[in-house]
Amino acid sequence: MSTGGIIALGLFAFYMFILTSRARRKAEKEAEEEAKKEMKLRNASFSASLEHFAGLPIPEHTLCQVYSTPSRIEIVANGQQFNLTKEKIIDVSITTNTEIQKQLVSSSGGAVGGALLFGAVGALIGGRTKAEEVKQVKSYLIFTYQKENETKYVGFDISSGEARAIKFVMEFQQQEHKPLVQTNL
Repeated sequence: MSTGGIIALGLFAFYMFILTSRARRKAEKEAEEEAKKEMKLRNASFSASLEHFAGLPIPEHTLCQVYSTPSRIEIVANGQQFNLTKEKIIDVSITTNTEIQKQLVSSSGGAVGGALLFGAVGALIGGRTKAEEVKQVKSYLIFTYQKENETKYVGFDISSGEARAIKFVMEFQQQEHKPLVQTNL
């Protein structure tokens, strides 16, 4: 390929990069404006995209848009809307769960090194399987509420980002009138 062809190819690639960057920025800006319109339409002070964990009649891991309005929490997912009035909310909290898993891994590098140093026996010893622990920390946003004299929960997995979810907790903590719930045991 000639030098002129390489330059033309480079300019074309640069032009395509700029074009796709502009298109991406435009799409992000339109999505942001659409989100602002939706917030204004719902009279919401803030919202977050959260992954459903438990408590709603929708599949686990469904992406939900959660809005905080003056009177309720609105949860929109799969064409359905769930409303949780703030009067019924007992608590909003973030909890974490640490899961420890043991995995068996074999060392191919150890097998090669063992084979070079000690032959077949060294390969067997160097490549043996070893137990390795993997910690996985999950964080959840939990809305605890009262429904017909029963305590219920709605949970969202927020492991990918707690920043938006913390706003729901802070809003609840700043609330002046927190309901006192009595349970007869």
